[in-house]
Amino acid sequence: MLAKLESLLRDNSLCVLCTEAAGNPYCSLMTYLPSDDLGTLYLVSTRESRKFKNLLANPRVSVLVDSRQHQGQGANIVSVTFAGLFTPLTDAKVLPIKTTFAEKHPELAEILNHPDSLVFAIKLTSYLLLDGPVAAEQGEL
Repeated sequence: MLAKLESLLRDNSLCVLCTEAAGNPYCSLMTYLPSDDLGTLYLVSTRESRKFKNLLANPRVSVLVDSRQHQGQGANIVSVTFAGLFTPLTDAKVLPIKTTFAEKHPELAEILNHPDSLVFAIKLTSYLLLDGPVAAEQGEL
């Protein structure tokens, strides 16, 4: 994977998850954990959320990650837009991921402890990497 893409995924933890159902787009600001190979993002939500209902209706998503989380105003922004597929997780995978979320993101305690919460995966399939407003690179994952 490209070095800038890897750095962007490892150095940040916020993304915008874009879902769709019945022709209506929906965007959610989310905290993510990347898999070790960076091919999957793990996210947490509730079963009754609009985003999760949208994922069940249409597993195809778009995910935006950018460098604004750690850069000052006026800095060159690097961003990547991924295409991806929603993937439910087995119970065996959920507990270790929830534990890692709790350790790295204590601010998510309320949703992680919610009785309706769930962890799910987005398998990344392609990317469009922008370095500033013009320079672009795209590819399959």
